[in-house]
Amino acid sequence: MASEPSSSGQPGGSTRSAIGILLAVIATILVVAALQAVRPVAMPLAFAVLIAILVNPLRHRLNRSLPRWLSLTIVLLVILVVLGILAGLLLLGVEQAGTQLPQYAEQLQQLWQRVSGWLQSQGLPVNTDGTQAWQGALSQAIGGLRSLLGSFSLFVLILSLLALLLLEVDDYRDRTRAAFSTRTGDRLIDAFTSMSQKLRRYFLVMTFTSTLTGLLTLLWCWLLSIQLAVVWGLIAFVLNFVPTLGSIIAALLPAIAALLFQGPSKAAAVLVGLGVMQVILGNFVDPKLQGKYLKLSPFIALLSIVFWGWVWGIPGAFIGVPMTAAIILLTSEFQLTRPVATMLGDMPDSR
Repeated sequence: MASEPSSSGQPGGSTRSAIGILLAVIATILVVAALQAVRPVAMPLAFAVLIAILVNPLRHRLNRSLPRWLSLTIVLLVILVVLGILAGLLLLGVEQAGTQLPQYAEQLQQLWQRVSGWLQSQGLPVNTDGTQAWQGALSQAIGGLRSLLGSFSLFVLILSLLALLLLEVDDYRDRTRAAFSTRTGDRLIDAFTSMSQKLRRYFLVMTFTSTLTGLLTLLWCWLLSIQLAVVWGLIAFVLNFVPTLGSIIAALLPAIAALLFQGPSKAAAVLVGLGVMQVILGNFVDPKLQGKYLKLSPFIALLSIVFWGWVWGIPGAFIGVPMTAAIILLTSEFQLTRPVATMLGDMPDSR
């Protein structure tokens, strides 16, 4: 009889846990639906918040010796210059890839004819229109990137939201303390501050290693006389933000291009050189610089890109990994939500 209370208590606890999980799932579905519904506002706001987190230390330093309006103007000018350079480089890469697309399509057509001929000789069914489909997909992708880079209205909206955020960021501390109790307000402020510091470190290290990866890829492809060396360097820079999987793709793409135009020996040289570089950077340089702040698994990184791309389109895919990193870092600051951070990323105990 002594065991009855505990046995009767277990179902109640299990029921409450099941209800809690069900409510969490329902809440998640509602949040995702809301993010899709308010995409024209939520997506630019997410970009603005991420950029504000990155540049706020610069604004804070300038505020010590300059008027608020002047420090804000300088920060916005710096952002404009950096984004302008990045957009220009990406647009240059897209234009170069677009001019070379017919040549690649022709080489792919010839390669596919040889492969399909061999497959048909083995009695296997083959789709002879495969290369046309790939060419159409590549053309659509390049067109989508061009339209994204040329989206002036989106850029203006992000910049406007960013300016307002930076202008009022200092006031949010007082507003948080006024909206909540002193203890809760301070806890929220400390959690967001800690998340911001870790996210800035994550971005700084990833930007450094991505830039180094892009430059080394460009240099290696140029030394081997691989076509579109600048494009492969830019692709390596962008894909390096996707852990493991991005590095593999960044090494395979120029190797495939070398195989199509310059033969298997040159392709092997490209693959070996870029592979060794990726191994050194990924296993020695990046972990030493990044420390134990955050480690995204390749599966979670890919899932982040797919999920946020589904929610917000191509812009969402671009910030999928940073958004997930921010969620992991923020949820790791609270005991209640720390299991979410543990499931999404390799988070050490920060307490």
